[in-house]
Amino acid sequence: MHREMSSEPPVPAASTWRIARFTFREAVRKKAVLGAVLLTVLFLLLYATGLYFAFQDIEQLGRAAAFKDFIAGQLLLLGLYAISGMAALLAIFTSVGTIAGEVEQGTLHAIVPKPLHRWEIVAGKWLGYAAMLSAYTMVTSVLAIMLVNHFGGYLPPRLLEGVALMTLETLLLLSLAVLGSTFMPTVVNGIGVFMLYSTASLGGMLEQLGSVISNDTMVNIGVVSSLVIPSDAIWRMAAGALQPPLAMPALAGNGLFTNLNPPSAWMLGYTVAYTLAATVLGALLFTRRDL
Repeated sequence: MHREMSSEPPVPAASTWRIARFTFREAVRKKAVLGAVLLTVLFLLLYATGLYFAFQDIEQLGRAAAFKDFIAGQLLLLGLYAISGMAALLAIFTSVGTIAGEVEQGTLHAIVPKPLHRWEIVAGKWLGYAAMLSAYTMVTSVLAIMLVNHFGGYLPPRLLEGVALMTLETLLLLSLAVLGSTFMPTVVNGIGVFMLYSTASLGGMLEQLGSVISNDTMVNIGVVSSLVIPSDAIWRMAAGALQPPLAMPALAGNGLFTNLNPPSAWMLGYTVAYTLAATVLGALLFTRRDL
């Protein structure tokens, strides 16, 4: 005798978490994610090799401890900058089709007619990808920090804050990709989010250079780009938390990743609000989309 089906709709929170768990499992199984993990392992091996020889030469030259910490900080930020870029690309190209791809393939038609709110689909997919991307960013960042600590004896002053900010940058790009996926085709969305990310990086470089040469126009360009998409601003906040104290100020201008003027604390609040707003807007647009 068959059990009688309940006519009550499912609890929204439960439905969202089910979609999140399914999305997480699906994301982890993607070939793009597997490829990214393998390439990241290769990167960390090459990074460890470079660190070994770099600090071996520094020891042989008998440099001062402050100089060694400065070089360790620069090498750490170099590695984390690469990891930040890899996490950003992973966030963009794994999630750009999270809604649009399923609409194009018609797979959402099997889900949407059921007693399930559309915002639950968007929220569940965002949570699933967020879990995967957060794990990737945090694990790879901590591994890079451990390598620098092992070979150079340097540990960032605000480790947890720096890693958390890098993770926030990844989630920001995820939210933009999910937002675009609710109303744009997959390819167009991917190109658009990647161009915004690249523009933010360029704007951040212009702002840093402008502050060095006292060029207000370049600084203003960087500020505007940070308001359009604050991904680079959050990276610079993370770099400020992870760089060593400038015990030798004369070296500050020689550091490629030295962050003398990190963004103010209000940028953190702006980025959190930006990320939430992009996600909520994506859910609202999807509820009004004609499938």
